[in-house]
Amino acid sequence: MNTPGTFGNIGRNRFNGPGYASTDLALQKDFRIVERFAVQFRAEAFNTFNRPNLMNPTGDLLSGNFMVINSAFDPRILQLALRLRW
Repeated sequence: MNTPGTFGNIGRNRFNGPGYASTDLALQKDFRIVERFAVQFRAEAFNTFNRPNLMNPTGDLLSGNFMVINSAFDPRILQLALRLRW
């Protein structure tokens, strides 16, 4: 144990943050208009189940927010696309 007022011997970046899990999903359907033309519809969802993925806590010992998580990664993102192929 270190004496009061001195730094200990723990290594750098030894604090573990919360885990990260994201499920992405994509669906697509091709619609044939005529022999030469087709339309493709695509729907994508990133972080489909909208799980909160928190960033790592603040590791600055001198900060008033030490070991506080105050930010998160993006929530669910939906994306739609329509493409004409010939």
